[in-house]
Amino acid sequence: MGDTVLVRVAGEIDVSTAHNLADCLGEAVRTVTPPASVVLDLSGVRFLGAQGIGLLLDHQDLCLRRGSALVIVANTAAVLRPLQALELMSVLGVRSSVLEAMAPA
Repeated sequence: MGDTVLVRVAGEIDVSTAHNLADCLGEAVRTVTPPASVVLDLSGVRFLGAQGIGLLLDHQDLCLRRGSALVIVANTAAVLRPLQALELMSVLGVRSSVLEAMAPA
């Protein structure tokens, strides 16, 4: 079993920054050995736009197709509000801390 890969993000995830995160997440997905997860820590994110939400869903799908999982860490209103409004909390398996996200299932 491979090790979990942790990706930490800070700042804003919008149309102008999403491509950087997509590149980073893509590398994390290629690096992780399924069934290990990619944990995306969004604790430092101040804004999550539509482009960022689409990116999360795309990479979750990519992880699932490879036999892995994308686990989102979110504990700020800037990230939680849009995910709750779109009813994506359970879809994306949102956790409140990195420790919780990395705990064995």
